[in-house]
Amino acid sequence: MKLFSRLQAQCYCAFCKAPRRVYTKKHIDVTNVVGMLAFAMALTYFAWGAPDPRGLVLFCVFTGLSEIFVQLRWRMNVACKLCGFDPVIYKKSPALASARVKEFFEQNRNDPEFWLTRSPLVDLQKKIRVQERRADARRDLKAQIDRRTRASAAPAASSLAPPKSL
Repeated sequence: MKLFSRLQAQCYCAFCKAPRRVYTKKHIDVTNVVGMLAFAMALTYFAWGAPDPRGLVLFCVFTGLSEIFVQLRWRMNVACKLCGFDPVIYKKSPALASARVKEFFEQNRNDPEFWLTRSPLVDLQKKIRVQERRADARRDLKAQIDRRTRASAAPAASSLAPPKSL
């Protein structure tokens, strides 16, 4: 266990490869515990004028709250803000992590603020929209060709003389 630990580190998202800063401190360390002990002792001295057993309760409450705060801060920060990928969920269930990224993508698909971010999903969305436009253009072109061939085939059939009856 280190005496001092780094609070943040530069890393890359495992899904979108975007550089970002994340909190690496997952739990409180020795320096935090010593600091809370000193704070609880000082608060006990100023509140009651002498060492008191209630100071131990304050120390336990401060330690618990700080551990909860540090874990929540780490957990909230570990998910990528640009693509929605969460490595903690991926470790438990890759399918669920994939579903979360798709859900994030669908939620932000029509959001103008999302289009102004540097998310790699924006490039992916642009490619998808280009493919959809090309498919629509092909479908329209095919429909026009079908209409023209039907229109040109119909008069030719009607211009033929009716069959002779005997």
